[in-house]
Amino acid sequence: MIGIILNFGVSTLLVYLFYFIFMINKYDKDGKLKKKKENKFIKKIVEKIKSFLFGKKDKKEETLLRGRKNKKIKEEKDDIKIPTEVEILIIKYHIDLSKINYKKLLKIVGMTCSIDVGLIITILSLVPSDNIYIQLLIGAILIIPTILISYAILGNYFKKKGLVVTNDKGNKKSKRNRK
Repeated sequence: MIGIILNFGVSTLLVYLFYFIFMINKYDKDGKLKKKKENKFIKKIVEKIKSFLFGKKDKKEETLLRGRKNKKIKEEKDDIKIPTEVEILIIKYHIDLSKINYKKLLKIVGMTCSIDVGLIITILSLVPSDNIYIQLLIGAILIIPTILISYAILGNYFKKKGLVVTNDKGNKKSKRNRK
């Protein structure tokens, strides 16, 4: 019993940690992408390792070796990129993003997703079969109903809190560009 609880807790914690690092930290409370800080120290170390391993090349040689011209790197726009999980809540349950702190919404959605994944991993660890294909099949069958049920609970929670759009036009004013 303790092993099952430990398995659920560790898997949930790891999934939430990765979600926090790769999703939640990108945004501020208004939902705008944070500007990336350039770490010049690491960049210099990487360049020195490359020059040591591969030798120094000038720009013309590098262009000739690649067979194409250098392209300018496009800077990221300030448009808000909505994760798919949040977009599902906006479309299906009409969540109003102007009424909620975006970072808090991401934390709630991240915790919900991590609990879903932790639950699925725990259930799969209880399957007596050692065949990985049977476990993958059971996981594929369980994941969609689990996600739908948890998002329904989350949608009802937001409705009770009053964070949904009340007009009939839908959520046009709070929809944002997704890339």
